[in-house]
Amino acid sequence: MNKYGQLATSHWHQHLPARYAALENPAEFFESLGRQVEAEVSDLQAILAGTDPARETYPEKVARLATARRTAEEVVMAQLVWSHDPELPLDQAREEWEQTRPSDENLVTWAERMQDSPDLMPSSVELEQMAKDWAVPVSFLEGLVATEPPREYLRANAEVLTEAATIRFLRELQ
Repeated sequence: MNKYGQLATSHWHQHLPARYAALENPAEFFESLGRQVEAEVSDLQAILAGTDPARETYPEKVARLATARRTAEEVVMAQLVWSHDPELPLDQAREEWEQTRPSDENLVTWAERMQDSPDLMPSSVELEQMAKDWAVPVSFLEGLVATEPPREYLRANAEVLTEAATIRFLRELQ
């Protein structure tokens, strides 16, 4: 059993004893869950890390990949392992959140403003904060500004926006 399966076993045993006891074969369940978590973490990490930026140093690459891994683990573990009994079922809470969250159109509007007035482009610190707030890589925002029209970039990178929305939703649950 991998580390994710072990973490899930421990968590369920401690926090969800009734659900744990209801499992017919806990070892098989958590071994399978661990493999699923590992695969989804790898997939999401690749999306979040993006491609290697030009002139990226080795320490910068290590930091980017480590950050993408930690974020991917946080998201996937929250979705698949850290189960709890919320006031609303998760799917209903997500539906409610989707109706009130900032629209991805806001990113298009921002990118169009940056294209019209490049001197308004935020500093790297501000750009990193914006990327963190939107749960997207900085390279995603840079690509958005570099592509005309920005809406096409969003369509071409819809999976990044989908994962980013999931990350932001899970942040609000905590």
